[in-house]
Amino acid sequence: MGAEMDITFYQSQTYPNPPCWNMVADVYTRELSKGVEDFRTVTDSIRGIAQAFSIALQKSDNGFMQIREPVDMCIVLMGKSHKLGVHHCGVYLDGNVLHALPNGVVYQDMASIRDEYLLIEYWSKA
Repeated sequence: MGAEMDITFYQSQTYPNPPCWNMVADVYTRELSKGVEDFRTVTDSIRGIAQAFSIALQKSDNGFMQIREPVDMCIVLMGKSHKLGVHHCGVYLDGNVLHALPNGVVYQDMASIRDEYLLIEYWSKA
């Protein structure tokens, strides 16, 4: 799967707020022909977005389950602190995470992701 996916295509895209979740939805639709459960937030706050991520993955019928170790194309939820909780996401591929920040899409290695984010969860379609 990793060799087939054109990372540069996603790096050339811009995504509406929250860019990380919209990029994940785009990747899942284009690469796997699978959608992720829609969610709506009434706020742009980090906590509101984090709550929406949790609802979209944990409490929906879309077949996601949390896994211990990452596998290609799993969703990576990230959080910088326990107080904020998970508030960012990306897609794991070949030991890296493709994720969208407000200033663009990056393909970042797991070692630097672990340095930057205290909380990391992996979620995969069953």
